[in-house]
Amino acid sequence: MVISYIIEMPRVPQNPLLKFIIVIVAFITLSNKPYLCLCRCPDYESEALLRFKSSSNDSSGSSNSWVNGTDCCMWDGIDCNEEMNHVTRVGTTYSPLSIQAGIISDSLCNLHFLTNLELSGDGLTGTLPPCLGKLSYLRFLILVGHRLSGEIPSTFCGLTNLTYLDLGGNQLNGSLPSCLGNLYSLTDLSLDGNKLSGSIPFSVGSLSSLQNLFISHNLLSGLIPLSIGNLSSLTYLDLSFNHLTGTLPSSFAQLYSLGTLIADGNPFSGNILSSVFPSSISTLSLTLNQTISETFFHNLTGLDALYLSNCVLNISTTWIPEFQLIILSLKSCIVGGQIPGWISTQFLLKELVLADNDLYGEIPSWLFSPPMNFLTLSGNHLQGKLFACNSVYLKLIDLSRNELSGPMPSVWPPYLGQLRLNDNRFSGNIPSSLGSLSSLSLLNLANNKLNGTIPPSLGNSGYFLRVLKLGSNSLQGMIPQEFSKLRLFSLVIKNNKLNGLFPSSILNFSAIRVLDIGNNSFEGQIPKTIGNLSELQVLVMKGNLFSGGIPPQIGQLKQLQILDLSSNNLSGFIPSSIVSLQAMSVATEDGNILQEENAFVGHFGRGSYQDDLVMHPKGTELYYPYILSTLTGIDLSNNQLNGDVPLDFGKLKGLRFLNLSMNNLKGTIPHSLGNMSQLESFDLSSNKISGNIPSELQSLSSLAYLNLSNNNLSGNIPQGGQMILFENTSYSGNQYLQGCPLPKNCPWPKFAPPRPLSAAENKDEEESEQIPWYQLGVGWSCGAGFLIVVVLLLLVRERWRNKYFKGVDDILKFLFPFLRNRRL
Repeated sequence: MVISYIIEMPRVPQNPLLKFIIVIVAFITLSNKPYLCLCRCPDYESEALLRFKSSSNDSSGSSNSWVNGTDCCMWDGIDCNEEMNHVTRVGTTYSPLSIQAGIISDSLCNLHFLTNLELSGDGLTGTLPPCLGKLSYLRFLILVGHRLSGEIPSTFCGLTNLTYLDLGGNQLNGSLPSCLGNLYSLTDLSLDGNKLSGSIPFSVGSLSSLQNLFISHNLLSGLIPLSIGNLSSLTYLDLSFNHLTGTLPSSFAQLYSLGTLIADGNPFSGNILSSVFPSSISTLSLTLNQTISETFFHNLTGLDALYLSNCVLNISTTWIPEFQLIILSLKSCIVGGQIPGWISTQFLLKELVLADNDLYGEIPSWLFSPPMNFLTLSGNHLQGKLFACNSVYLKLIDLSRNELSGPMPSVWPPYLGQLRLNDNRFSGNIPSSLGSLSSLSLLNLANNKLNGTIPPSLGNSGYFLRVLKLGSNSLQGMIPQEFSKLRLFSLVIKNNKLNGLFPSSILNFSAIRVLDIGNNSFEGQIPKTIGNLSELQVLVMKGNLFSGGIPPQIGQLKQLQILDLSSNNLSGFIPSSIVSLQAMSVATEDGNILQEENAFVGHFGRGSYQDDLVMHPKGTELYYPYILSTLTGIDLSNNQLNGDVPLDFGKLKGLRFLNLSMNNLKGTIPHSLGNMSQLESFDLSSNKISGNIPSELQSLSSLAYLNLSNNNLSGNIPQGGQMILFENTSYSGNQYLQGCPLPKNCPWPKFAPPRPLSAAENKDEEESEQIPWYQLGVGWSCGAGFLIVVVLLLLVRERWRNKYFKGVDDILKFLFPFLRNRRL
């Protein structure tokens, strides 16, 4: 093809000899420069890629260049080998494929020369095609962070050239293939963050080239195989947060290259001895339900990072470790009262976590000495005052959930990024000097005894401030106008004495996700522009003095999951746009904690925060220390709202809590509420609702709390589904309502609902339905009774007895000729 192309070039001289020389020279040149080949990738490979494109959605836009009829080797995200123009890479470093939705098409299995398959994003679903195991040239298979499910195909064990396998962060289940040891070329194996179960196969010890093994956050159980000690090249091992039992095998001591061992979050039984650790370990993370002493660290002379939890430290106060730690984390341990003195010998310590250890006493000043970067002492009983510190090294201070008291210091580390002092006993004013911390990204001073006003200087905290929590104090005054300069993700100032109109500065927080200003004295109307906060997930404005109507623009908050406007002076209709809240319209079963989604990027990297919430969904106050993405609720109670309940409220199928009580609502209960399959609590009490209770409410199988009392309802109470379980207090105060459990027209004894049957009684009832013992008993009883009556009559009356026997003789005489002829 190359030669014919050159011969047909218009500028080639027509002299046959000269043309022949040019062709030979060109052929030799192209033979030595294969990248000048003018051939195209095979059509079947182009078709395979186009089929994959049609089954997925590439948000990176790389696949936009994938056009039928063009050379697939020229497409973005595709690499080919230079000699034969076969596709070798799908998803490259310079042109990654980020899949937003779709499946892994079987067509990729037609790319027989594929060496790299790297699909980023989070949208792939379905299962792993078993035919991928036939791609014998495959070296890199990276499908991390998607939603792939099903088992890992055993055909993958045939990928003997595979060196890098990353299937982490999916939903894969089943057990690890027993043939896993066939992947002898593997250097990196990552299966963390799935739902894999069963035991770790013994064959894993055959992966002689393995350097990094990540199988954390799964459901793996059983013992750690002894064969793992054969992994002489292993440098990083993460087994954390599984269900592994037993203890660490003695063969771990043979892992001479192992530098990092992470095995916390497993219910290990038996004591783990220091002899199992190779001296090469520099990072160790364990959950130990045992007492450890200095001898535990005998072989760990090169340790620089130590993470321990759930253990008891019985260590002498005069002990001086042979190692110098950079990171020390002791969580939920018993360390002996005060902060251990041996920690002061760790002169290289940059990160110290002593959380939930029941420590008491005062905080020693040496903890704030260089080169400490991150200090966490939360969840203890530390007391005393907090002294000033201006260390240029400190970037995070977490002293939350202690018993610290007194005024807060006015001097702070200049590059502090996160300050958590919540749940203590600090008093006095909030220092205005906090506003000079230009790197501050999180400030949590909630649940203290702070008073005074919010310093306007906090509005000058800079671009990085993302989380501000000042709730449950005694702060007064208004929200400073300087707050309009901030770009907050979360603002929680609930349970204070703040006042004034709705803070207009909040409307500039375009990225805000959690806004809780409840239980203050704010007044005025809710501005229409609140609908511009498009990222808002939680909106709590309860317990204030807001008046006017609920703006219909609130329906524009597509991400909103919690809407609490209760206990205000709101009036007017419930806007029909409220049914447009998309996050409440999708029924979901599993959810994540919002803090994981509400991560932020500060001046010194990523951080996360945890939001809590108090709601009144079931007639009582409920505290949620975590806000799950499945927690959805609307509370408009204790206002002056009137008009009808929106007829299409049932569109909010994902709503779990709905409280419209103590208003002036009229009209009827919408039939569409029967579509709210996840509704757990429904309170419509103390309104002016009339008409019947819709029979559709019987289908609400999740409904655990119902209050329709003190309305104008009439007719019969539906007697099916969950409705039969509620007491009369759910329906009282409706003059024309009747039926159980109300006394009027209720056939139940003492107006109590029939007792639900236990599992054993249900089983007996099912068996009784299968065999009609009752009917059989009635039949036998009737037959026996008839025979007894006949016998008694024959014994008493002689005339009846003679007629009876004469009738029997006549019948026998009549039948005898027939019986005889039949016998002959």
